[in-house]
Amino acid sequence: MRIRYHDLGVSQDKVNHVVEREIRILEKKLADLEDDLKLLDITLEHQQRSNTYVARLHLRIPGPDIATKGEGQNPAHALRDAFADLYDALERQLAKIRNEPFIRRARLHPGLARPQGVPPEEEGETGEAREATTGGEQ
Repeated sequence: MRIRYHDLGVSQDKVNHVVEREIRILEKKLADLEDDLKLLDITLEHQQRSNTYVARLHLRIPGPDIATKGEGQNPAHALRDAFADLYDALERQLAKIRNEPFIRRARLHPGLARPQGVPPEEEGETGEAREATTGGEQ
């Protein structure tokens, strides 16, 4: 994997440990792809007016490129935010490449998960059964 780092007003020493940790995680996720096909651009910028930091990541892998943005009160927080979004988008894209269902979001947020294998006929019957019971009570 090739990595290009661009900073605009941020010392790389302050964020080096965060970048190294996130790169190790990313490389594990991309282990089955060819090394020469992977390129990550990291841009970290300090916003003077709001005194916040903006991290932009652009990952080039087979298929569509993935671009994410993270913001935070310090450079490390902005990077973690951007990498979290990158991992979500990467999981979706790798699931498509591998022809697997994407289930990470459902695992993290059980309320967003759709029930598995409920045929539309059963949903209609439960709604009709509910109407029959409420109609009988009146």
